[in-house]
Amino acid sequence: MSQVFILIKEHLNLLLFILIVKVVIVGGGLAGSLSALNIDAETSIFEEHHSPGFPMSCAGLISEECYKKLIKLSRYCKKAKMNRIRGAFLFSPSGNYTEIIGRDKGIVVERKILDAQLLREASKKSEINMNAKVLEIRRDKILVRIDGKIKEFNFNFLIGADGVYSIVRKRMGFKSPSIYTAIQYLIEFHSLDSNMVELYFGKRYSDSFFAYAIPINDDFARIGVISKKNPEIYFRNLIKKHVSVSERVGKSIIEINNGAIPIGLIDFVRENVALIGDAAGMVKPYTGGGIYYSLIAAEILGDNFPNLKKFKTEYLKEMRREYIYGEKIRRLYTLLSDEEYEHLIKIVRDVDLSKVSMDSPSSILKIMPKVVRLLKNSKLFLKILNNFIFKNYI
Repeated sequence: MSQVFILIKEHLNLLLFILIVKVVIVGGGLAGSLSALNIDAETSIFEEHHSPGFPMSCAGLISEECYKKLIKLSRYCKKAKMNRIRGAFLFSPSGNYTEIIGRDKGIVVERKILDAQLLREASKKSEINMNAKVLEIRRDKILVRIDGKIKEFNFNFLIGADGVYSIVRKRMGFKSPSIYTAIQYLIEFHSLDSNMVELYFGKRYSDSFFAYAIPINDDFARIGVISKKNPEIYFRNLIKKHVSVSERVGKSIIEINNGAIPIGLIDFVRENVALIGDAAGMVKPYTGGGIYYSLIAAEILGDNFPNLKKFKTEYLKEMRREYIYGEKIRRLYTLLSDEEYEHLIKIVRDVDLSKVSMDSPSSILKIMPKVVRLLKNSKLFLKILNNFIFKNYI
């Protein structure tokens, strides 16, 4: 009988907590919706734009595992699927390429649809406020302009899911991640294989990252460049001067997007405030993709809420290693010369990548012994070895 009483008491305490605790989530995009779906408390979402997913600055490539997780949250996420990816072609600066097939298959999604469906699901348990621009944040309240009227809302906990230029991050005194710039066209393109991504390396196509083409069907692809500065210049080089891309790109342009990508996880918890998603730099440092890392963060947030310190501890326990090795891979984009890219991409042909996961950069350690044997004691070997052994970033 006492056990029944304890169980009833626990459920009543949980119900009381849900009814009393108010959580404000700033940002109605993917990270905001995922947070609302995972938190067991009264939540209110405030989104600055008239609809989620705008402006769109995402290539939309995720792993099949990530896609399945999203579908479990909302079956309507299936509507966002556009294409299936089985691998990638890595292009050297001269235009030579190598085919790689990793452990994971990929799914190309339309972010505008994905974000809309997740927000639709979140609306079943959360109050949604669109066209709601947060003007000021105080210790336990926010000032918001909604449809021209300024209103005040109280909160017990604040979640900043408001993207690269987060007002929550700025107002609450968090540091900012490094910001990379990106340009992307949805453009007519004859892919070598409509189920393979193409990645283009070399100093002519990015100062510190890479360029890419992600097919969405047989006729069109998202072609883009990520760089520290002037992505437009590198994009023109790619579509006009690249020996392969310039021959296959068409003139029909459906969409042009400019965006910013935060690189580098920052301290994302302070008292009753937590940052999540792009606001916290929760993206893969070596690809710029943030959907999977935000999904994992939202799950851990929900499991540990309202203990935000434990949320931070558990997220770092789960993901710290991935950020460290993701940063190590990203650093190579700057360190390697075009000649070294030529050599490295050539030897990748002889490496079995079937155990490497697109969501887990630390899985690259599984192929390092083979890479070491192929490179032997060259200068490239020493450069890569020094980067992976002696430099940590988290």
